[in-house]
Amino acid sequence: MQKHSATRILIALLCYLCTVSSLRAQVADTCLEAGQWARPTADGANPSAIGHVLATTEEARIVLLGEAHDDADHHLWQLQALSMLLGQHGDLVIGMEMFPRRVQPVLDRWIDGELSEKQMLEQSDWDRVWRFDPDLYLPILRFARLNKLRLVALNVERSLIAETGKGGWNAVATEQREGITDPAPALDDYRSLLRSSFFMHSGHGQTASDSDSESTASSDSAFEFFVQAQLVWDRAFAQGLAEASAAHPASLVVGIIGSGHLQYGHGVPHQLQSMGIRNSIVWLPVGVATNCAEVAEVADAVFAVAASKRRARPRLGVYLQDMEHGVAVGDIVPDSVAAAAGLAAGDRIVSAAGVHITSSSEVIAIVRNQSPGTWLPLTVARDGKTIEVVAKFPVTGKDGSPLAEESAGTSADD
Repeated sequence: MQKHSATRILIALLCYLCTVSSLRAQVADTCLEAGQWARPTADGANPSAIGHVLATTEEARIVLLGEAHDDADHHLWQLQALSMLLGQHGDLVIGMEMFPRRVQPVLDRWIDGELSEKQMLEQSDWDRVWRFDPDLYLPILRFARLNKLRLVALNVERSLIAETGKGGWNAVATEQREGITDPAPALDDYRSLLRSSFFMHSGHGQTASDSDSESTASSDSAFEFFVQAQLVWDRAFAQGLAEASAAHPASLVVGIIGSGHLQYGHGVPHQLQSMGIRNSIVWLPVGVATNCAEVAEVADAVFAVAASKRRARPRLGVYLQDMEHGVAVGDIVPDSVAAAAGLAAGDRIVSAAGVHITSSSEVIAIVRNQSPGTWLPLTVARDGKTIEVVAKFPVTGKDGSPLAEESAGTSADD
C-alpha cells in the first residue's frame, strides 16, 4: 500500500505540473496572438518587442524557460530563446530537468563529442528516467554540443521524491538526500494550487470539510508530504542552477524546466530567492487561447504559441517498475488507455504485440510506435494466472482534438 500511495503522490505531482494553469480563474477574453511576446502585468499582459524582453536579462544571473514536456512547439520556442540569449550574452550554461545528477559525466562526454546520440540516450538512462520522445529534446542537445555549451543535470532520483511523498522530508536519511538542502516553505498560493491537484489526482477523496476526523487527519498528513515532495523537486532544480551560476560566473545560466515549477513566482524562483538569488527571469510559452487572468503575473515574459496540430505519440497511462523478473504495473492513470483496457496495479507485463518483455524501455518503444486508432495486445500475469488484454488507442481525444499525451507523462509511463 505504501508503494502505491507513493506512486499516486508522484502522479498527482506530475498532473499538477501539467494542469496548474487551469486552476486559475477562468474568463472568456484572451490576451495574445500567435508569435507575440508580452510582459505580464497585474491585469493581463502588454505586447512587447523581443528587444525589450531581452533587455530584461542584461542583469540576470539565471533565465528559466518553461515548457509542457510533450509540446513540440514549446521546445522549438526554447531553442529560439537559447539562440537569442547566446547571441546577447556570448556564453550559456544550460541546466535541464530531464537528467538526474548522476548522469552528469554522460552529458560532459556528449558535449565533448565522445558519444553518439544513441549512446548518450542509453547512458543517460533516458527511456527509464524521462521517457518522453527524445526527438522533442534532441535539437536543444545538438545546439548545446554545436556551440560547446555546458549542460547541467538538475534532477534527482525519482525514488527521493517518492520517499519524501511517502513519509516527509525529515524521514529521508541525510545520505539519501543527494546533497539537497532544506527547501524554503511553500507560499500560500502555491499550497492552494497543490491542494487542488492533490485531491483531484492522488486518490484522496476527502476534503477539509469531511466529518471523519481520522480520515481528514490522514489526508492532511498525506498532503503535507505531497507538498514537501514538490518542494524538494523545486529545491533540487534551484540548487543545481545556483551551483552552476557560482561555478561559471561569466556565463548566463538557463534552466529548461516544466512550467509548473516556474509560474507565478512559485517553485524554483521562490527557492532561488530563498538562496539569495533575486535576479532570475522566467519566460514561459502560453497558448493563444490563454485568458488574461491566467497570464497576469505568470512570468516576466510570455510567448504565445498557436494550438499544435501535431499528433502526440500514444500513451498507455501506467507507472512501470522494472523488477527482477520483468516489468510490473505500479499504478494506473485514471481515464487512460490502460484503465480502459482493464490493466491493474500489480500486473506483470509478459508480452506486448507478441514480443516478450524484460524491461520497461521495451514497453515504451512498442507503445511509442503505436499509431492513433490502433490496438495493442498485451499478455499480463495476475494472481498466478496469465490473461490477455487489448489496449485500444483512440484516434482523437475526448474533445475531438488530436490524441494528446497523458498529463502524468514523466511517471505515468508509456
